[in-house]
Amino acid sequence: MSASPEVAEAVSALNAAGVLTDEEAARPGRVARGDLVSVRAELRAVLYLGVLLLVSGVGLFLKENVDRIGPSAIAGAVGLAASACLAWAWRKAAPPSWGEAASAHAAFDYVLLLGALLAAADLAWVEAQTRLLGPAWPLHLLVVAVFYGALAYRFDSRMLLSLALASFAAWRGLALSVAHASLGPGDVVRLRWEALATGALFAAAGIVTARAGKKAHFEDVWVNAGVLLVFGGLLSGVFGSELDWVVWLVALLAVAAAVAAASYRWKRTLPFAQAVLAAYLGVLRAVFEGAEGGDAAFRLLLAALLGCAALVAVVLAHRRMRIL
Repeated sequence: MSASPEVAEAVSALNAAGVLTDEEAARPGRVARGDLVSVRAELRAVLYLGVLLLVSGVGLFLKENVDRIGPSAIAGAVGLAASACLAWAWRKAAPPSWGEAASAHAAFDYVLLLGALLAAADLAWVEAQTRLLGPAWPLHLLVVAVFYGALAYRFDSRMLLSLALASFAAWRGLALSVAHASLGPGDVVRLRWEALATGALFAAAGIVTARAGKKAHFEDVWVNAGVLLVFGGLLSGVFGSELDWVVWLVALLAVAAAVAAASYRWKRTLPFAQAVLAAYLGVLRAVFEGAEGGDAAFRLLLAALLGCAALVAVVLAHRRMRIL
């Protein structure tokens, strides 16, 4: 954190006036002067990367030694490791609550994540070995999504909620692709509508649960995932349709304007940025439609200028939202 002389002077003044004791003024004063620097973000990044590397390393080791160890032994060992991580998280976790819970340990979220990933990997391994679900194998992604979601709400983990929503979306996509592979191009249309419906469901669930006071701080995760899927579906229509792409572009711009206005009002930077980016990408279809010869150079310049305008809009809106 950079130094803030104004805050440092204010803390000193409050201390001199007796509003803050020496002990109460010590920490904020050090932060304001830049003497105390937070490395929380760096530690979180290192721990997250460590979990991913550990899971990847376990997967590679088991793949190379499956014949020597045996499928059953692998399933049991991974299951035990996952159970140990989740049991540790259970002991360290705060009591269940619909509010935001303080983390009981610096590594809590990452041990929980490791346990959840190992459990999902173990389920996938068992399914691959037994073919229990047969052609309906994408259902295991639904099971994983429910499992991640339950852990997210029990242990107050935004990270696991994100994985739960991603697994649910992957289940819908894979289930449709596997079940309708023979339909050819028809799959794309169905997938597009699935993305739109799933995105709308996520956004609505986040808003409704937040208004009901049920893990209200999860609203951003739900809404951001939903907005991403909705814009993905709309952009698929813009770039994937030959005849009605203009209709999809109009729909995209209308939704982007609505999301940007709501995000600006409620000070949500990420949905605002997604809306601006989606609108920019959609407009590119109109900019380059039928481009040829020397005309293409002008359109490239126009696309670059529009990109700069979009970036400036996001930066200015972000600053304004911080002030409001």
